[in-house]
Amino acid sequence: MKLRIADTEIFVGYEAVAALTAVLLIDRENRFICCLAAAVVHELGHILMMRLRSVRITGLRLRLFDVLIEADEPPSFGADVLITLGGPAANLAFAAVSLPFSFEIGMPQLALGIFNLLPAMSLDGGHLLRICLERRYSARVCDIILTITTIVFVLPLMTAGIYLLFKSKYNYSFLAISLYLLTVLLLKK
Repeated sequence: MKLRIADTEIFVGYEAVAALTAVLLIDRENRFICCLAAAVVHELGHILMMRLRSVRITGLRLRLFDVLIEADEPPSFGADVLITLGGPAANLAFAAVSLPFSFEIGMPQLALGIFNLLPAMSLDGGHLLRICLERRYSARVCDIILTITTIVFVLPLMTAGIYLLFKSKYNYSFLAISLYLLTVLLLKK
């Protein structure tokens, strides 16, 4: 599904709409709304930093597991670092303000902000690691280092996820996150 607002093309994948609808229908305690709000705050943090660094946004793609904000030209190294950190910074700032008043609203903000700083593929921490490495190493070496760091973070996360699932009998969050990161890693190859 495509639409245009001003000179920004917005694309929303049908699978993202279907998944969002399904989750909203089965989420009786409205916890997903707080997680969705955290994702919106996160992306708005990136957009705000792009605006502050005068990077023109040309497209926004919402897919099943990620959001891609497209620019007309690549930002400078400094701007790229700030834009990358803008999402987690927005989550952490929102968490700092909301946690004293509402655990349900603040905790997803805190979790998403910290999680996205992990140096793993498809996360802001992974992007930050890549742009720092690219200043010194070839793209191939950067890919190898990023693959290794992703595995280093995914394996303990998966182990913790399996343990948590068996211990709690219902909490599969860490396992789902680690499977997502592992899938991203395998699809990039």
